[in-house]
Amino acid sequence: MRGMERLRQLWAEAQAWLGGLSRREQVLVGAAAAGAVALVLFVTLFSLASAADATRRRTATKLEQLGQAQALAQSFAEAERARKADEAQLSASGVSLITYLEEKGSQAGISFPGFTPKAEVALGDGKITENSVELTLTDVTLTKLVAFLSSVEQGPGMVKVKSLRIEPHPKDNQLTAHATISTYRLKTTP
Repeated sequence: MRGMERLRQLWAEAQAWLGGLSRREQVLVGAAAAGAVALVLFVTLFSLASAADATRRRTATKLEQLGQAQALAQSFAEAERARKADEAQLSASGVSLITYLEEKGSQAGISFPGFTPKAEVALGDGKITENSVELTLTDVTLTKLVAFLSSVEQGPGMVKVKSLRIEPHPKDNQLTAHATISTYRLKTTP
């Protein structure tokens, strides 16, 4: 209550002071008061607009970061699916590589003069083993070679053409191919 009384007293003093001014002084004081109110209003609105703009920028940044996180999560999930598919292929029943290659060769109409098996090699941390065979295909057409190599890599387990060197014979449209074909599997621990 005492604060209200003090406010009324100040208001009355301000009215008395304004009443004692000339018309011109009253206009100048009114203009100054209007300018002060306009300045306070401008500063307040500018501050609010700046705060709103900063909030929009932060929100946009966070939405962008969220989008990046979602993209990373999706790519991680795809990589995880690919890893599991590779593990499933590695865990598939072991392929007798020489028998498998002879079978695929006869299907493609290719005969092999001989195979050179290589020693089994442990890869990475030793959980994956690689069995390889080197072979030479002589006097074969490019079409038969492509059909053979494609069918080899589409078989069971994980069988890959590790290296391929081709020597063309242009006069008879045939070639000699030297290939290293490998199969990979997870090492079974007893």
